Amino acid sequence: MTDTTTTHVVDTVANATETPEREQPFAALGLKEDEYARIREILGRRPTSGELAMYSVMWSEHCSYKSSKIYLRQFGQKVSPAMKKNLMVGIGENAGVVDVGEGWAVTFKVESHNHPSYIEPFQGAATGVGGIVRDIISMGARPVAVMDQLRFGAIDNPDTARVVHGVVSGISFYGNCLGLPNIGGE
Repeated sequence: MTDTTTTHVVDTVANATETPEREQPFAALGLKEDEYARIREILGRRPTSGELAMYSVMWSEHCSYKSSKIYLRQFGQKVSPAMKKNLMVGIGENAGVVDVGEGWAVTFKVESHNHPSYIEPFQGAATGVGGIVRDIISMGARPVAVMDQLRFGAIDNPDTARVVHGVVSGISFYGNCLGLPNIGGE
């Protein structure tokens, strides 16, 4: 009789320390070589499999805006003193808050859900709306409507056709469940 039992070794910190040269699938997790080197530098050893997975999520475009933050930072740098006059909460918080006078404020939130929407269009877009609503509420405001600014590739591209209908449906579904009309978009 042949023994078919598989032994699985848990990748603990001790194991990671003892096996520094073990190859890891950092590129498959969306990390660049310099990012992987930085993780090793931070930890002082190779990461465990679990740590590597967590870093790949934390440093993903979706969570850290690693490739677009240089452009997003420009918005904060271009705010003039006149614009700041009515700005109650700006970049770096869950949502922006602008004083519109007479004791009223308007809260704005922009959410990029490109990657989740590409992977699963309906759910990716729906959870994008959910993130916006969550962040508006976290600022003490009450959401009253949503808008969308959607950008896709050429509509005759099979991938675009696959994504566009699911994204539009996901946005409207989530907003409708909460009683939030979609008041505009393009």
